Amino acid sequence: MSINRKNKYLEKENKKILYNKLNNEKISEIIIANTFQKRLLGLMFRQKTEFPMLFEIPQNIGTKMRSSIHSLFMRFDLKLVFIDKNNIVFEMADLKPWRLYVPKKEAKYIIEFEKTRFENYNIKINDKIEIK
Repeated sequence: MSINRKNKYLEKENKKILYNKLNNEKISEIIIANTFQKRLLGLMFRQKTEFPMLFEIPQNIGTKMRSSIHSLFMRFDLKLVFIDKNNIVFEMADLKPWRLYVPKKEAKYIIEFEKTRFENYNIKINDKIEIK
């Protein structure tokens, strides 16, 4: 990806705030990947990331494979957080570069965190998530 194209992609990043609804605590600002191109590129090719990225999974594909995620062209390990249709965290996983992960069930959202920075976020299984 050329530097010019990359800068245009980064300039268009849509950010929101991720909250833990159980304790009304702000977790982090997040980058929203809500288009095909943004979901395809995700955090690929980046040396690091300042914010986690939330993938909005299209609901018109009816299998859990649509919730699968890869780490091709990644330069750092990921911590994945899978959120169901009720906005509940149902699964978390570690993913090294050049791997594929398929969750146990379909996800409405997937959040990619830089694994080395994940401990800075207060998020765990069964938390209810809100995005504003």
